[in-house]
Amino acid sequence: MQAELYENINEYVDLAFPFLLKNESENILVFSILNALKINQNVFGDLKPSLILVKKNDDIKLVSLRTPPYNQLISFTEDLNSIDVLIENLLKSEEDLPGISGFKEGVARFIKLYCKKKNLFPELVRNERAYRLIRVAEDTIGDKIFIIGNKSYQSLILEWAKEMILEAGLMTEADQMDRTLNQIKTDITDEKIFLLLDKNTPVSMARKAGKTPSGNLINLVYTPPHLRRRGYATECVAKLSKRLLDEGNKFCFLFTDLANPTSNSIYQKIGYRLIIDMDNYKFLKE
Repeated sequence: MQAELYENINEYVDLAFPFLLKNESENILVFSILNALKINQNVFGDLKPSLILVKKNDDIKLVSLRTPPYNQLISFTEDLNSIDVLIENLLKSEEDLPGISGFKEGVARFIKLYCKKKNLFPELVRNERAYRLIRVAEDTIGDKIFIIGNKSYQSLILEWAKEMILEAGLMTEADQMDRTLNQIKTDITDEKIFLLLDKNTPVSMARKAGKTPSGNLINLVYTPPHLRRRGYATECVAKLSKRLLDEGNKFCFLFTDLANPTSNSIYQKIGYRLIIDMDNYKFLKE
């Protein structure tokens, strides 16, 4: 088994997608990032992404990529030995990775081997759970107004997005926040942000995010604290999920923070079902 590094994103995607499709639902995040990189290789940062395939002869066993300054990301794989091969390749670089993200079992193996070799301490950032929906529960759709969040709502959307990111602890670096907010401005132009209105006042938000071949990811779900526990997030996500299915997607996907039992309960009520658990760790020097 060997790890190979690729320079050309289109070549990499052509090789990686058939492997990723074998477990499409487990590889939502990898699909989303690769689709974004195909459009703009600098969408996540100015540094060139690292694109790695672990192969046994010509048979792909693992897809792994990194878009600096973010974590190394690993695809789902049934062959955990492929993670050992990935680590051997990464250890050839003098650079210390900032962290690792991926499916729980794979991340655990990565941490055990990589951190020991590099004398790093893994610190858990988030335990996440990936969910998939194929049909929206009708009683969650509700009757409130659901609109595309156009530029007239931009200041509110950016304010809510920043609050959501900080509340979730998703990033702390100012340049990362600025880049994310600039991306959200583009999403507003591209009509990917949606708002739920109650008496013509925005009360909840969600975003049409990354694509897989058969599905669409929903994220950036946010309701301000003073408006919570009124069913707004449930109705907002239900309405966007139905819209995406009506557009021809077979599935909708989303991630939840396992530390937030409320959100996990809400999404299951809509019709989302567990796919896989995902872990995100950052690495600290011992």
